Amino acid sequence: MNEYLVPSICGRAYLYGSNADASVSSRIVAALTMQIQPALLEQAFNEAMVRFPQIAVGLTVQDERRVFVPVDAKVPVFEASEADFTDFADERLRGYCFKVSYCHKSIFVDYHRSLADEYGMMAFVKAVLLRYLELDGYPVRTDGSVKLLSSEYFEAEGDDPMERMDDLPASRPVWYMDATAVSPAATESDTEEVVQVRIPIAKLKRDYVELPNIPVTYIAPFFSHCVHELVRGEMEASEYVVAAVQVNLRPYFPSSSLRPYHTPALLAYNRNLNDYPYGTVLMSQKKLLEAQLKSNTLAYSAQRKIAEIDRAYSSSADLKELDARFAELQEKTAARSTYNIARIGNVILPDSMQRLVTEFYPVIPSSGKTFSVTIESFKGELIITVSGRKNVQKVSRRLVELLQENDIEAYIADSYAFSLMKAK
Repeated sequence: MNEYLVPSICGRAYLYGSNADASVSSRIVAALTMQIQPALLEQAFNEAMVRFPQIAVGLTVQDERRVFVPVDAKVPVFEASEADFTDFADERLRGYCFKVSYCHKSIFVDYHRSLADEYGMMAFVKAVLLRYLELDGYPVRTDGSVKLLSSEYFEAEGDDPMERMDDLPASRPVWYMDATAVSPAATESDTEEVVQVRIPIAKLKRDYVELPNIPVTYIAPFFSHCVHELVRGEMEASEYVVAAVQVNLRPYFPSSSLRPYHTPALLAYNRNLNDYPYGTVLMSQKKLLEAQLKSNTLAYSAQRKIAEIDRAYSSSADLKELDARFAELQEKTAARSTYNIARIGNVILPDSMQRLVTEFYPVIPSSGKTFSVTIESFKGELIITVSGRKNVQKVSRRLVELLQENDIEAYIADSYAFSLMKAK
């Protein structure tokens, strides 16, 4: 059996417990300079199913486990106004775990988070976009940054790289502390609000440009402060606003896999901007993060995550017991942080393609947290995408205010809401 038909270690977390029938979709948004041609878009996605078999799957139950099965139906493409259904089991999806829709010049790909992480799914969508532009007659070509649909599929792309993390040397630093995170009650809603904040990179001061790990070295302290202002009335004296920094493990432990491959680094906000100079806060957060990004520490975090999922996934459990175990694990994991933040990095497209793509970014849902934040660099700007169930506009406006007060030019570029896909 193909390896990718067995859900990966990270992918299992989205298949059981409360996630088994919750909103478990993420979204990739792409916008082009021209109106979308649905017939060409459908052709490009269907050609991609041959090149990306690990995406061409659906979900089923087999021997008390949720597993993937190959799907060979045509990929449907929907006009956005006709794509308001939110169930991955909807027959209109023809068995696939993703939904493709479009509106004017924009394309939306909503996908089950057990399939791939945002890095893997963006690699897939980039390949589809390149083929779509070719079909539409544009002289585009790859420079190696985008996979060709005519290229060979490598089995390593469907491997689960987390399985190798258990063999790496790991150590728990003496300073490692699971800070008690403030966790406001989650808002019950199937609608995710999204606000996009942009920062022109060319106008950043040198001190900021040279900082590595952009989201946590100078964006996370600002955002944590905004969240602190919102929830401080609900906080106990021993609680912190804790950012769960979703670390993509590929730069540290290389893998060509497109499947979920990440582990959290927890960053407690314990230096209030009202009480300390921002430089002091920045240095404190920067040092704490850098300590957690060492190879042995990342391995420790990953091994801890693997062990927890493996315990919940015990072979002796039936489906009902698995859901109960994962629900308990999800509650335990959620209590460790207040919000999620992920660095997507520099989104690279060939020059011939980039001039035709005006937007390309992921939206990772808040999933019971107060907010979820992604930060990427695209076409000369840092794009900060904030999503959540409530107070998204408020916290984003406050973030822009704090950035501007600290000589970082920022502005709100877009805001909207959309309905999340469910597993059932």
